[in-house]
Amino acid sequence: MRRPVLVLVAAGLVAGIAAASLALASSGSAPRDARRSASSPMLPLEAPVSPDNTAAEVAALERKVAAEPDDAEALVQLGLAYQQRARETADPTYYPRSEAALRRGLRLGGDRLTIFTGLASLAASRHRFEDALAFARHAQRLAPVNATVDAVLGDASVELGRYRQAFAAFDRMARLKPSLAAYVRVAYARELLGRPAGGIDAMRMAVAAGSGNAENTAWTLTQLGTLEFDTGHVEAATRAYRQALERLPGYVHALAGLGRVDAARGELLRAASFYRRAIAKVPLPQYVIALGDVEHVAGREGAARRAYALVGAIERLFRANGVRTELETALFDLDHHRDVRSALTRARAAFIAAPSINAEDVLAWALYRNGNCVAAERHSSRALRLGTRDALKLFHRGMIERCLGHAGASRAFLDEALAINPHFSLLYAPTARRLAR
Repeated sequence: MRRPVLVLVAAGLVAGIAAASLALASSGSAPRDARRSASSPMLPLEAPVSPDNTAAEVAALERKVAAEPDDAEALVQLGLAYQQRARETADPTYYPRSEAALRRGLRLGGDRLTIFTGLASLAASRHRFEDALAFARHAQRLAPVNATVDAVLGDASVELGRYRQAFAAFDRMARLKPSLAAYVRVAYARELLGRPAGGIDAMRMAVAAGSGNAENTAWTLTQLGTLEFDTGHVEAATRAYRQALERLPGYVHALAGLGRVDAARGELLRAASFYRRAIAKVPLPQYVIALGDVEHVAGREGAARRAYALVGAIERLFRANGVRTELETALFDLDHHRDVRSALTRARAAFIAAPSINAEDVLAWALYRNGNCVAAERHSSRALRLGTRDALKLFHRGMIERCLGHAGASRAFLDEALAINPHFSLLYAPTARRLAR
């Protein structure tokens, strides 16, 4: 009974975005989320390996390939297992290994559909979305009706700002194979279109759908927690993060989620403890930044500086392994008043490469930080064109309007940001409250 409901809703999203695109065409005119780091886990496909202990699976496949170096099937499975391992550890050194295994499997006559889908997913995780779309189209030519192909097509299209194509792909996926992976994408589409309650409903369906892989289930529960938090539901977010930890004890993203809710409650020592536990397991840049922000707000400037200094080293590791990080490094520098001219250059490059609403929002913020508020307003308007209820985007717009001398419009945007989520940013929510009075 659940399947037709989901498909009809997803189809409605496609129709809605088509209408919205036409309506905006005359004015000159969309989880990568600006909140995500270069190392954020990509949206799940079907788990490439069945055991929860992916490390053991990787080791077994490596032994098999060492013994039989021309075993194309083993190479392909190893390439996919490396990607799952990267999801679990956020270690970008698995990316080149995945690419090498998949390409060697292709040369040896391995299954082309699986290989092109795997290469598309790998390119997306490296934020090389044009490459991801090209590989996905290769896969689509081999299998025009395939849910996994639709997943990677949709993911790449979202990051490239091609929302009609993305939502159509997600709708096809949901028709073909209602599953955790499909429901997660419908949830993200609804969030983008300003329907966070519908996104939460779809994410709960993803949780109920379950998965044979504990990491994917924990990831989904964590995303549910983030959706709840982003709509101001701190207690519901806490429950989801704790459920993720029950499913996968010590899960890094859930630990960091608890750090975020404790920071929102003003429990800065507890928040810092959760972030340190997460970073000790996997030093993800977004969590190192969050720790630095907590330390800064708590007045521990030495600890904050040490955390911020670590960010650059981590981002260099990702770049060395083929990950594009311009958007994330630009946003970090803009938020921390570091090298804003270079940040504008990087934000512009990121937007040109992948013109999503999130990249456009970061570009707008970079223009604002560099004093070009007229251009910033234009890009901020486009970043909000889907109706996304993102408090940070609305805060950015409120500050841009203030820069332009539009006091009433500025207060309206700041009020809206706070109404959506009064805890939207440890750094900026206090500013929004002060200026919205």
